[in-house]
Amino acid sequence: MMMSREPVTYIKNILSFEVEDTFHADNPDYELDDVKSRIIPILIHLLSILDHQKATATFFVLGWVASRFPEIVSLVDSRGHEVACHGFSHKDISKIGPEKLKSEIDLSKETIENILNKRVLGFKGACDPLDKKHLHILNDIAKAGYAYDCSTRPGIVAGKSFGPFDIEFKDGKSIKIIPQSAMRKFGVWLRFGEKLRLYPSWFTIRAIGQLNRMGYPAMINMKLWELDRDQIRGVNADYIQYRRYGNLNIAEEKLSKILDVFEFTACAEALGIEY
Repeated sequence: MMMSREPVTYIKNILSFEVEDTFHADNPDYELDDVKSRIIPILIHLLSILDHQKATATFFVLGWVASRFPEIVSLVDSRGHEVACHGFSHKDISKIGPEKLKSEIDLSKETIENILNKRVLGFKGACDPLDKKHLHILNDIAKAGYAYDCSTRPGIVAGKSFGPFDIEFKDGKSIKIIPQSAMRKFGVWLRFGEKLRLYPSWFTIRAIGQLNRMGYPAMINMKLWELDRDQIRGVNADYIQYRRYGNLNIAEEKLSKILDVFEFTACAEALGIEY
């Protein structure tokens, strides 16, 4: 049964998707010979869902994917959604050296901008959430010309935990930050914004509503492959790797539930940034 829109808030929340295949996390430099990309059919299905729900989203596209399937970038843009960068090869940007980091940041931006013929505004790294010790990475992202970043955990700057904010660096560069949405319970940050398929829908809806009542938009992010319930898995994979495979069969249902209750838009629109 369709739930009604949340009546107590007028805040548009933020929705994003990481455009990658399952094999990128384990093999960031290449496509396995015996595993082919499943991105295009899943993406087309997702775009239909968003059209039906009248929701706009940001798609963080891997540079590797954009170079292999440039039509994906053009399709997302033509359907009225924002295209942003997810690095080039899916390497963990928190664990690579300065030269490789610069390559990941710059090459992905150049690749996608050459397809779109317009500036790419946003970046979301392939990594665990960045924290205070990674401010130099955010500085490098700002130097590359990005207007905003979505790679950080809440609380990376004291007093600015839940909503978008600006960071200014000593070199004069600045960047807008959209922290990953989380709720602190029992001394632990529960990152409900990144784990839509793993948490109960009632919990996610309550958490989004709580942030909205505080005056902040929630950011909900999914990996495209989370909507692929038919993806190839190993024997007993659901039990061995719940974080990777758990609830894949109901991920789309959980997405639809929050789209029924709340309004969502893309990162740049939520921040009021124009090209």
